[in-house]
Amino acid sequence: MKTNECMKVLAKHRGDAVVVCALGMAANEWWAVTRSEDSFYMHGGMGFAASFALGLALSIPRTPVWVLNSDGSLCMNTGCLITEAGQQPKNLKHFVVDNQCYQTVETMPIVNQGGADYTAIARGAGIQQAITVDGLADLDRLMPEIVAAQGPYFVRLRVEAEPDYQRAPPANYEGPEMKYRFGRALEKKLGIRVFGPRGF
Repeated sequence: MKTNECMKVLAKHRGDAVVVCALGMAANEWWAVTRSEDSFYMHGGMGFAASFALGLALSIPRTPVWVLNSDGSLCMNTGCLITEAGQQPKNLKHFVVDNQCYQTVETMPIVNQGGADYTAIARGAGIQQAITVDGLADLDRLMPEIVAAQGPYFVRLRVEAEPDYQRAPPANYEGPEMKYRFGRALEKKLGIRVFGPRGF
């Protein structure tokens, strides 16, 4: 299955979930499918989308939070899985797009390409609900169950490597503007206060 197709299925089942995207392909494809300005796109912190999403999930425990991670980003911060398991956030779903390469650098093969089982790693870290999905129909069928289940829930999405993936930036803004768009969207969506009167 292809990443863009996976994102369309995820978007279909998103509901009220707040979404955090790892930089690169995960963010680019989510933006291409949704044009979602109430998602956070982790442009400059490879490996940290999962940690950001965990902190967010713990701070808004009644709101579903998804992280759309990538295999490359997960490899940079596998310790995030141990922390997730330790915190047991009931509202967090962790999706990993596994294409066995670094798409942003011309599909360079990832370390231990084809040999690492991220689902087994997640289970070993203590995340009891951890599955691998490698078919689009299976993903669509399983999503209602995944959405309804308490977290943490880890889903490895086995997808094709695609040299012609979405190379455009995942939005026409970044940095401070992304921070404020996302924060303001959360304020409106959840009726909470994110920023003070001076904007921080």
